Amino acid sequence: MSNSALSCMRQISPNCNSPRNHKIDTITIHCVVGQMGVEALCSEFSRTSKGASCNYGIGYDGRICTIVDESDRSWCSSSAANDNRAITIECASDAIYPYAINANVWKSLIELCADICKRNTIKRLLWQADKGLVGQVNLQNMTAHRWFENKSCPGDYIYNRLGQIAKEVNQKLSGAPAGPFKPYQGQVNADDGLNCRTAPVSGSVIKAFEDGTVLTITKEDGNWGYCGEGWVCLDYINKIASAKDPAAKEESIMTGKEFKKMYDEINPTYNTIDEVPSYWRDDIRELVEKGIISGVGGGKLGLTHSDCKAAVLAKRIVEKLK
Repeated sequence: MSNSALSCMRQISPNCNSPRNHKIDTITIHCVVGQMGVEALCSEFSRTSKGASCNYGIGYDGRICTIVDESDRSWCSSSAANDNRAITIECASDAIYPYAINANVWKSLIELCADICKRNTIKRLLWQADKGLVGQVNLQNMTAHRWFENKSCPGDYIYNRLGQIAKEVNQKLSGAPAGPFKPYQGQVNADDGLNCRTAPVSGSVIKAFEDGTVLTITKEDGNWGYCGEGWVCLDYINKIASAKDPAAKEESIMTGKEFKKMYDEINPTYNTIDEVPSYWRDDIRELVEKGIISGVGGGKLGLTHSDCKAAVLAKRIVEKLK
């Protein structure tokens, strides 16, 4: 059983079992919760006191390291059964929610997963986001750490993209060329604006696009898209429609002002007791009289429809528990 030739560094952790007791038929992707390099990853998992390890680590720059040989079981997913059959991969990520990985890590992750599959006769990666399918590798051969312990790992960024990861890996396994990229329009969703860079991830900032700006994305690189002037992070772009479908674009594009108007209509703000719907009015009046709701000043309540609903629901639950 060989290791991946994509690895540039090998520093074996003492935190493992040798050999594993099950053939490799699963891949489990984790997030490190930190933008670490391979040297730091190897050092971290080499400590006996850490009590954890992984088969491979991917640093923030896309380099790959071997921490536990594929022939051995890592201590990574809080499940001996899972780790005996899975290759575990720790990915450098942001230290805050949703624990995003950058384009360098994404590229290396796809390459590494494809390499693992080829060498271990895994024909396709299968993902259905179903914990109940663990071990049924003919239906799903990717797993998540959060299924085995109360953790957020691999973070929502990776977890919500496991289907896309499987798709890109399977494309490499099939040898089929990627279809022609279809340009599309997207709207910036960033209150403080979205930086446009000369290159993905760490390129110099050219300018910032205001929230609500509509851009045409003509190519992608991981979670970055090129908009004609430079690269923008697609995490802050809401896809609208194909750039070749003007009818769909006209129907789909909504300005920030239009969105706010629509939102205010479905979630209005009430500034007086009389404005509150009659079915909540007495409850809100009582909460105001008791000082639980103090308003926003100037004699105004400043409560949205959803605020009122939450306040009344909480009040009635407390009353039920008394």
